[in-house]
Amino acid sequence: MRILITGAAGYIGGKLTERLLSTGHSVTVFDNYFYNQQQLLSDVFCQPNCLHYHEDVTDWSDNLKSAIDNSDIIIPLAALVGAPLCEKYPEKTIKLNQEWFKTLLNYTTDQKIIYPNTNSGYGSTGNDICTESTPCNPLSLYGTTKAEAERILLENYNNAVCFRLATVYGKSYRQRMDLLVNNLVYNALKNKNLEIFDGHFRRNYIHVDDIVNAFIHAMKNFESMKNNVYNLGNDSVNMTKMDLVKKICEYTGASYSVVQDKTDPDKRDYVVSSQKLYNTGFQTIYNLDYGIKEMITVCNDLWNNFNDPEFMKICKNY
Repeated sequence: MRILITGAAGYIGGKLTERLLSTGHSVTVFDNYFYNQQQLLSDVFCQPNCLHYHEDVTDWSDNLKSAIDNSDIIIPLAALVGAPLCEKYPEKTIKLNQEWFKTLLNYTTDQKIIYPNTNSGYGSTGNDICTESTPCNPLSLYGTTKAEAERILLENYNNAVCFRLATVYGKSYRQRMDLLVNNLVYNALKNKNLEIFDGHFRRNYIHVDDIVNAFIHAMKNFESMKNNVYNLGNDSVNMTKMDLVKKICEYTGASYSVVQDKTDPDKRDYVVSSQKLYNTGFQTIYNLDYGIKEMITVCNDLWNNFNDPEFMKICKNY
């Protein structure tokens, strides 16, 4: 099967590309290397069944148009991700996260599309459990543009599966330390104490490898899943920020203190159900305990490489 992945050198893209190549698929990858992470993916992208382009997909090169035309499945991961980054580059965010999909549909015929939205679009929902029918209420430019791209696909294309991703955690090639679980583990180890505010805010989480598994599940079950949106999270990890902190402190030996005079500009507060996806036969594998222990190893490896200038250049976003 011929698969096109944009943003293939990103946090999810690197893991997904590796898995697809290892199972014999032909994969064409595009990435602009926004984080200078070429070295981290070199062993993955040099494989014989991988065609690699160092390009920005918003340039709409002939290479990209040809890759779209020759693909069976398109997985558009290229995006500016996270509220702070999107607020910093609002024009680029709208161009890539939203408007790009209108242009994409000018070049597609019957290719299958698997699109990753974010469940941050639910905003703050009180005591209700969010299902796919819960109205979206995005609280950031990031959430707004991702929700709009989902709408564009579902209303104008009849061959797409859309996922609404929970907050991701775990190890990857282009490691992200800004994600809540990863960031809390890093700071617990570094500072031995976590200052907690908005501890009652709820969110749900999922390991990056379970996201990869979900994309492969959608590929295998596309006909029965298409033209639908699915929450993609681990329902056993619907929890408050305070409960998450306590779990991380158990593994790291850190303490925590509650801060009353601070609040997070990100006001997301919700419980999300992924039962609709589970009903298709998908199951998560990697629990929070696994992810915390994995991130402890990642952090220790990071500090052990502080004297490696090339490593630190790649990981400057830490």
